[in-house]
Amino acid sequence: MDVKTDYNTLYQHWLKEVQELELTPLNQDTFEEYKKNVKFIDKFKLKTEDTIQFEILNSYRENFHYLFADFLKVREIKIINAALSLQEIDFNKVIEAEKLFFQNLVSSIKGFKKLRELSIHEDLNPQEVNEISNEPKIKEQEEQVKIREKLDIQNEKVIDQNPSGEINTIGSEDKESYNYTLIRFLKKTPPLVGIDLKNYGPFEKEDVALIPHKNAKILLSEKFAEIIDISL
Repeated sequence: MDVKTDYNTLYQHWLKEVQELELTPLNQDTFEEYKKNVKFIDKFKLKTEDTIQFEILNSYRENFHYLFADFLKVREIKIINAALSLQEIDFNKVIEAEKLFFQNLVSSIKGFKKLRELSIHEDLNPQEVNEISNEPKIKEQEEQVKIREKLDIQNEKVIDQNPSGEINTIGSEDKESYNYTLIRFLKKTPPLVGIDLKNYGPFEKEDVALIPHKNAKILLSEKFAEIIDISL
């Protein structure tokens, strides 16, 4: 080991890391080399009792420790800042430990933000909220699938009650046997077969419809619609 050369290499890398906003490249081999140099100078012993040489060696030892520790600390702060702002980092510029540190931080931050969103929407049943996405289109598609599945289950029950598969038109007498709810749709909603065996929909946002209460209950619980109060 050439103490002076190796010290200068570490110093230049540390100086560049401190001066630049972005992470400087650090591969595993370079990291291991810095570690080896620090360990070497820690264990190195002079064969002479010369006070000046001892002081020089001790100075190098202290500086090696400071530069290496501060170098890693500066990189740690950069990684934390990138994770907090959910910015990508170049994994080719970091060692494996730093990569895992960044990925775990990002996962924790995203998890916290989801929990915070859930707390804001604490009026919702936890079972009704699978995930709050940053992409509205994807969220809408997931919600469409969810409501479709629930409506399909309801439709299967209707078919079981009417094995012939025929969709009957109800008369005034039949209407009286069902409870109906007037609702306004808050978003685009797929078609459904009502408990009264009538086809309803599809619906666009702001559409108004009078549908059986059992079907309306599903739409209301999934926040696809709201009740229109006509009692006033």
